[in-house]
Amino acid sequence: MTDLRWLADPRLSPDGTRVAYVSRSLDHDADLVASRVGVVPVGGGPTVWFGTGAAPRWSPDGRLLAVSRGETLWVVDVATGAERQIARQGGGEVTEAVWSADGHLLAVARAAIVESANGIRVDGLPGFYRRHRRIQVVDLDGRPQWTLPGDARAPQWSPQGARLAFLTDRFSGWGDLCVATGPDQIERVTDGAGPVRGFAWCPDGARLAYLGHKHGDAGDVNLRLFLTSPAAELTTDWTHGLGNPVRGDDPRGTGDAPVVWSAASDRIYTEVAVGGRGPLAWFAPASGRSGRVFDGAHTCLSPSVGGGRIAFVRSDALNPGDVHVADEPTGRSRAVTEANPSAVRDAAPMTPVPVEGVDAWLTAHGGGRQPLLVNVHGGPHGAVGWRHTAEVQRLAARGYAVLTLNPRGSQGYGEEFATAIRGDWGGADWQDVTAAVDAAAALPGIDPRRMAIWGVSYGGFMTQWAIAHTDRFACAVSENGISDFLAAWASPFCDLPMGGPPWSSPRFVDRSPLVHADRIRTPLLLVHAEHDHVCPVAQSEQMHAALRLLGRDVALVRIPGEGHLMNLHGRPSSRARRAAAIDDFLDRHLRPSTQTNA
Repeated sequence: MTDLRWLADPRLSPDGTRVAYVSRSLDHDADLVASRVGVVPVGGGPTVWFGTGAAPRWSPDGRLLAVSRGETLWVVDVATGAERQIARQGGGEVTEAVWSADGHLLAVARAAIVESANGIRVDGLPGFYRRHRRIQVVDLDGRPQWTLPGDARAPQWSPQGARLAFLTDRFSGWGDLCVATGPDQIERVTDGAGPVRGFAWCPDGARLAYLGHKHGDAGDVNLRLFLTSPAAELTTDWTHGLGNPVRGDDPRGTGDAPVVWSAASDRIYTEVAVGGRGPLAWFAPASGRSGRVFDGAHTCLSPSVGGGRIAFVRSDALNPGDVHVADEPTGRSRAVTEANPSAVRDAAPMTPVPVEGVDAWLTAHGGGRQPLLVNVHGGPHGAVGWRHTAEVQRLAARGYAVLTLNPRGSQGYGEEFATAIRGDWGGADWQDVTAAVDAAAALPGIDPRRMAIWGVSYGGFMTQWAIAHTDRFACAVSENGISDFLAAWASPFCDLPMGGPPWSSPRFVDRSPLVHADRIRTPLLLVHAEHDHVCPVAQSEQMHAALRLLGRDVALVRIPGEGHLMNLHGRPSSRARRAAAIDDFLDRHLRPSTQTNA
C-alpha cells in the first residue's frame, strides 16, 4: 500500500499539449495521504513535478497553474517552476481555484469540515456531513474582490464573460445550480426538485449542461443530463445513470461528478458505469446523438478537454490507474504515465464468475484450493467491476480468492435494477449474494469449507444479515455497518431503504440484523470508525453487546479519529490498525497460506 500511487484530476492545458495531474500516496512517516502535482507532455515523457498540492488549474494562456496546498493557494510558473502564494491560511481547505476568462481573477473555493468539541474531524462523506463552504473571488495578488454569501462550491467561470456558475445547498437540501455576476447578483438556475451533481458551460457561454434528477434525495434513481436556456434533456433514451462510475477503495469518482463540454467537437463528456465497466458517455447537443467511448474492461475517471484532445485516468483490475490522452476525432487513447509498474506486475487477475442475472468476479493468484472471501460493496447504489481495488489485491496476495459482485441495487444495469431493493434491503439483494456465493463455491479452486463474508457500510449490514440467515461462512467481518435501522433513522438513513418512515414500515425492525442476533453463530469481527456519523459506532456496539450476551464469538475494534469512509480518506496508521485486526481474525478462522509475493 505504501508503494501505490493513485493518479487523479488530469487537466489538459488550453492548447492540449500538456496534462497536469495529481499523484496521491500514503505517507506513513507523516501519517497522512500525501499529494503532489506534476505536468507531462501528451506525447509522453517524464513528468515534471511542482511539489505538494492538489487541484491544478491552468491559466487561460497556459503559462501558470493554480495549485491548492491545504488552506493556501499558490500560482506556479510552469516554464520556470517559480511559485508564489496568493491566498493564505484561514477559512478552510482550498478545494480548487479557477481562472476567469481574461486570467485576471481566480474564484477560490474553500471547505472547512465541522469539528466536534474536542477538535476531531467527524466524518468524510459528501452530503452526509456538514461543511462550511464558500467561494471568494480574488485578483492575482490575492486581494479579495467579492465573496458569495452562504454555502457555495464547484465554481466555473463562463468562457467569454464574468459570470460565475456554482453549486449551493442554501436553497434546498440536495443542491442547486446558480450563476452570479457579483455577491448580490445571483440567479438560481435549477428549482431544487432534486440534486445537481456536476455541470459545464457551453463553449460560447450561452447555456449550461448539468447532471441531476427531479426525485428529491433519492439515491437510487439515474442522474440525467439537462441543458438550460432553453431547458432540455439529452438522456431520455438512456438506461444507465451518469456520474456514478465503477467504484474502488480510493476517493476518485466520489462527490460531485465531472462534466466537460468540448469546444472542438461540441460534445459533452461524463463518467458512467455500464455492467461493471466504466467508459465515458458523450452527448452532442446539436444533433441529439449520444454514445460511449473508451469502452472495455476498465474504468475511465475525471475527463478533461483541451486543444481537440481528451484526458482521463484509466484504471483496470490490475492497475490503480494512469493518465490517458486521446485525440477526439480518432478516439484512440494512449497512456502518458506509468505510475505503478510493480503493482501491475504483481496483481492477481480478475475473472468473471457465471451467475444468472448478476455480474460477479473472482480475484485470486491461484494455486491449490483457496479460502473464499466474499466482499459486498457499500452504497448500496454503487457498482464494482473492472477497476483496481487495493484491499482486494492485498487480500488476494495473502492467499484468498476474493469474490466481488453487483447485486440488485447496484448502478450500471439500469434504473429498474438499481431501485429493485427500495424498501427491501436484505431481500432480492441477499438472493443475488447467495447465488454468487453458490457459483463461486462450486469452482475447482475454492475450498467451500473455508469461506468468509466481508463488507463496509451497506456491505457491513449485508454481512450481518448473511450470518443471521446462514451458517455456511466460517467467519465474517462487518465494517462501519448497520445493525439497527430504527436507531439509525436519525442518521442519513431515512425512508428509502425500508419503504417508509418507522411508524409505517415494519421492516425497520424485521430487517435489522440486531433483531436476529440470536441466530448468529458465525464468528464476527466488527470494525468501526469512532467518528462515523453516517453509520454511528453504536450500531456495532449494539451488535457486539448482543452477541456477547449470547456467548458468541465476537470482537469489536474501534478506530479513533476517523469517519465513515476510512478506507478512502483514513490516515495510514488507521488503515494499518484496521488491516492488522482483519488479517489476524481471518488467519485464525481460515488459516490461508501466505503467498510469497504478498
